[in-house]
Amino acid sequence: MKTLMVVDPRMCTECKDCITACSDEHGVSRAKKTSTVPIFCMQCHPDKAPCARICPTNAIREEDGTLFVDYEACILCRLCMIACPVGMIVIDAEKKSTQKCTLCMETDRIIPACVEACKDNVLKIFSIEDLEDLKNDTTFADVLEQAMKAYQDKI
Repeated sequence: MKTLMVVDPRMCTECKDCITACSDEHGVSRAKKTSTVPIFCMQCHPDKAPCARICPTNAIREEDGTLFVDYEACILCRLCMIACPVGMIVIDAEKKSTQKCTLCMETDRIIPACVEACKDNVLKIFSIEDLEDLKNDTTFADVLEQAMKAYQDKI
């Protein structure tokens, strides 16, 4: 099942707890902090993800709707880092490989570390099915529109 994370920029207090939790969980933060909100992997469609399409060793592969980096296949060419539209591929020096957000799918966590650590409820997890149901809800659509306007006003 494809899962996505949504960031509510209106609620972010720039505390960086999500960044710290990610770093604690994975040894390196798979998220970055901009001047206003945290940025995470967009969880592109596996067939269209620029990072996976450019990888010469096919080290970025889809499992259960999420793209993972196969550390043993990664040759650290960094092409995926260049191709990522939001710059969210990072280097794990210890594993000698790149890493990307997987929403903690490779761990035993049900909720990603960043979402669990966010005390301001800025980060939310949705399945594609949840979003399909919500798009017909006009009140939710209004909230999303307001959130995007607030985000545009911040940047």
